[in-house]
Amino acid sequence: MDIDPRLYVEIHPFDGPYPPHPHPIDEGHFDPDYVYKVLGMYNPSETSECYFMLANPQRQIWFIPQRHLLAYRLIDSEEFFVPKNTISATTVRSADRTSARP
Repeated sequence: MDIDPRLYVEIHPFDGPYPPHPHPIDEGHFDPDYVYKVLGMYNPSETSECYFMLANPQRQIWFIPQRHLLAYRLIDSEEFFVPKNTISATTVRSADRTSARP
């Protein structure tokens, strides 16, 4: 499966019944005030869980289950993570326009 290289996700821990491990904040040290570039994806055949490869603010690489993530938006950036409050409206509009291509 191809992943758009501009895809950024936000951490939204799933705390319902049977939460997947690792917990992105408690164990992975991800900061929910940032959004994270998806670096890759892994789907083991023995489970229905899908893991996304992300770099945390300490630049450690983690595989985080999809149930802890929400799609944020497509952003033209080479940064591994970006503070949510620094993403300008211009960046968002530019990314949204390019994602609407046929």
